Amino acid sequence: DRPPSRIECLDISNISGKLAVGSLVSYYLGEPDKNNFRHYRIRTVEGPNDYAMMKEVLGRRLARGLAEKTLPDLFLVDGGKGQLGMALAVAKELGITDEIDWFGIAKERQDEGEKLYKPDRKNPIVLPAHNPVLLYLMRIRDESHRFGVTFHRKLRNKETLASELTKIPGIGSEKKKKLLRHMGSLKRIMSASQTDLMEVEGIGEALATEIVNYFQQKGTELENGPQPAE
Repeated sequence: DRPPSRIECLDISNISGKLAVGSLVSYYLGEPDKNNFRHYRIRTVEGPNDYAMMKEVLGRRLARGLAEKTLPDLFLVDGGKGQLGMALAVAKELGITDEIDWFGIAKERQDEGEKLYKPDRKNPIVLPAHNPVLLYLMRIRDESHRFGVTFHRKLRNKETLASELTKIPGIGSEKKKKLLRHMGSLKRIMSASQTDLMEVEGIGEALATEIVNYFQQKGTELENGPQPAE
């Protein structure tokens, strides 16, 4: 069989089910194809359930790939038999089980190293630690982790920075939403004038002054910290 041209791998990141996101990396002819890297916000899963999150994101990716004829040659599943079985079930629902090759890759800390799982094999494949195929698949899996962790950190930073608004007396969740919707970002709120802020529904002169004063005091500290994701 010819080697796969395009390989994709998915990572799920969340904190106890919150700020859940799926991160997909795509490699083409041995190199990262960053134009096809994707982030997916989890839409349907409540609480910490990585299996259900992976099922949702994988279903969305494969359905789109089927419609646009952009399915990968090989999908690398981060995990062992359980995760691979779930991925195959999603593919089966879409009728594309045989259109994509599948591997599971499970991190092991035992002497035999990492294990590769294939749908048609009962036992995992154990390759030597320096096998070039294994190293390539590990690189893809590790890149999916890096891509996911980096984006998830941005989401957490955005959440943390946005929470600064509710520390201002008179700003609750509703006014925070109105401010962010009207101004577009926390950074713009931080640099807004009293007049700009008073254009927001529910923000009067006194509260606008409170916001300006708060961010004049906190501005340097926040601006030097991580910026929220777009």
